Amino acid sequence: MNRPSPIRRLMLLSAIACAPVLLATPASYAATSELDDSVKQWAEQVWQTALRGDRVGLEQQLGIAPIDDAPRSQAERFRESLEQREINRERSLNEQAEARERALSEMREHLDARDLSKALRSAVEAQTLSDDLDAALDEPDIAELIEWAQQEIPRVKESGDWLRAQELLFRLRTLYDDTNMHDQYELYDEQLEQVNRRVALLSRYAPRKLHELRSANLKRLGEEPLQDFNPGNAVDLDDRLRGIDHRMLTGSLRTAANEHIEGEGWRPMLVGGLEALRLVITTDMLSETFPSLDDPALVRRFVAQIDKELRDLASVSDRNLDGWATNRLLDRLIQANERTVKLPNAMIFREFGDGAMTRLDQFSEIIWPDNLRRFRQATEGNFVGVGILIRHNEMREIVVINPLEGTPAYFAGIKPEDVIAQVNGESTVGWSLNDAVDEITGPKGVPVKLGIRREGEQDVLEFEIVRDTIRMLSVKGWWKTGLTDEGDPQWDWYLDDANRIAYVRLSSFNEDTYSDLRKAWNEINASGGANGLVLDLRYNPGGLLTSAVQISNLFLRSGVIVSGENKDGIRAWPDQPARGSMAELAGVPTVVLINKGSASGSEIVAGALQAHGAAIIVGERTYGKGSVQTVHQVANNAALKLTTQYYRLPAAPGEDRGRLVHRRPGADVWGVDPDIEVTMTPSQFEQWYQVRQQADIIPDDEDGNPDPLSPERPDINDTLTKGMDPQLETALLILQARALGTASTDERHAARE
Repeated sequence: MNRPSPIRRLMLLSAIACAPVLLATPASYAATSELDDSVKQWAEQVWQTALRGDRVGLEQQLGIAPIDDAPRSQAERFRESLEQREINRERSLNEQAEARERALSEMREHLDARDLSKALRSAVEAQTLSDDLDAALDEPDIAELIEWAQQEIPRVKESGDWLRAQELLFRLRTLYDDTNMHDQYELYDEQLEQVNRRVALLSRYAPRKLHELRSANLKRLGEEPLQDFNPGNAVDLDDRLRGIDHRMLTGSLRTAANEHIEGEGWRPMLVGGLEALRLVITTDMLSETFPSLDDPALVRRFVAQIDKELRDLASVSDRNLDGWATNRLLDRLIQANERTVKLPNAMIFREFGDGAMTRLDQFSEIIWPDNLRRFRQATEGNFVGVGILIRHNEMREIVVINPLEGTPAYFAGIKPEDVIAQVNGESTVGWSLNDAVDEITGPKGVPVKLGIRREGEQDVLEFEIVRDTIRMLSVKGWWKTGLTDEGDPQWDWYLDDANRIAYVRLSSFNEDTYSDLRKAWNEINASGGANGLVLDLRYNPGGLLTSAVQISNLFLRSGVIVSGENKDGIRAWPDQPARGSMAELAGVPTVVLINKGSASGSEIVAGALQAHGAAIIVGERTYGKGSVQTVHQVANNAALKLTTQYYRLPAAPGEDRGRLVHRRPGADVWGVDPDIEVTMTPSQFEQWYQVRQQADIIPDDEDGNPDPLSPERPDINDTLTKGMDPQLETALLILQARALGTASTDERHAARE
């Protein structure tokens, strides 16, 4: 079917409206000139109000549009969009209220049934649907639930049920996320991190015990327990520890102490390393692999040595902490280990090093010998796989950031926030990201089975996906109209044909993004040009800095795009300036869409355009990933990935310095704040994503050929007309208002001619 469009239905009105203007006499032109001026002035006020970030003022301006003075066709289009948004907003508010009441009702049922886990899940859902996250925590039933969870967590920890402790802490932490109760958030965040690390230890050194915990957890939830443990799934300890020595560790710590962006020296890393060893020694379930940990006397003696080192460390000045002091500390630990629990020395070094890195940031890590090959493959660009970006969530589950469009995972139906619970039937509990990459990637043409746990689904969903070469097509349009002979997509770029408002979505920033965006813009110009542009950066995790700078430059004739600074706040490299010769889109009215999934390169583009007033930013605050990692070779078979620089955005008018993009611990300011904040409910996101994903798939016809007119494809305009995407609705209204002023001026010029 052809793409149905409510906006296109007004094309006939446009043709009718143009006739009297083109036939206007000089006298009639004089009579309408003043009316046209009012529309132009109003359109400019709308734009400037949005640029200032005045949401209330914007709503007022949109509500007093002098549309009776505007060309009829444009006025009708604007009125239709405004009325549709009000209908959608009212419907969304009603649906949100109903969903919240359902969540609260389910929470009370779970409370009565004494099912803490399900009650907490419902509480999180109800809070998410509330207008005030803080006030929701004061509701009696939610407050009672929180108190119950607080009492239960110590008992669960004492019993060693780390998976249940992980779940409860994660839910509690989520309840305090984005509230004003920062202390409570930090408390649960710290506890959750400790539990996550214990679960990771079980995955590495006690896989049988972790299997038992998982099976018991499933049984508690009323699900089928796991099959018997398969010893063949355990990590090979020799492979994990082979080649690790103390020089590798001290070399990494020395480099980090000298060059890490925060510049706090040796102390935090040494404390982190000692506390990590204490966690290992006190996780008695590891006796599965290390029987000596089952001897309380031996464990107490080693813990006593760790505690002594921590006390001694507190009394040593920073200037006396260096590589020599660290080597002596490690020697004492190795000696104590030999006298007590007799763990492999390489294990002491590795766990100490990993603990030390946790005190720096989430992106710094030692690349140990068993991981170095995979790390090099990833950085050199091995693009055979299924096409997903992954991360750890707070429970150390493997979570999909987003499937890359046009890849096997995307077409299979994998979604952002999906939890990869299984790979080829094996649980991913406790896996590192490297473990997941190793198992999911593989030879081209060979299938891999992913077991997906998805919010709202009771059972694990199974997807069999055939691995393929991943083509990084990062520039998308509004509606896919077909495919070239080479299989590349062809796009209709117009969100609103009559007003010539274009839509471009960037899913990442790779080496082809800049040239592909220029190609898209050439196609738009060849089709009649654009009076406005929506640049959609939602769920764009970033990519190459050079690509983000080039794309920013397309909109900027001059000024700084982004800066980099080191731990001393000194520029790490020259400011990246805009060059006028590259500013092909400068002056094009542009609205940029962002959300919590917009990171790194997305934040650079949105932040640069915002600082220079080159675009209006709509949506939600971005993720806050504004750090640069450099790789240091610390041994022939090991490396250190270390955060050494931060990105800083250009200063906006009235600012002495631009903000840091990166979200630092305890920070209140990070990323890019939208000029006009517009949120989406979980239900809206789910509907939007499903339609967007299915609309981008062109099914085959009976003969196996792509059929763009297939009735199986949804109408992409449903995302607007059915209220699935309020962020895009807002962007469209702003650009339509701008186009009203432009259309008024253009028609006056036509009349003069």
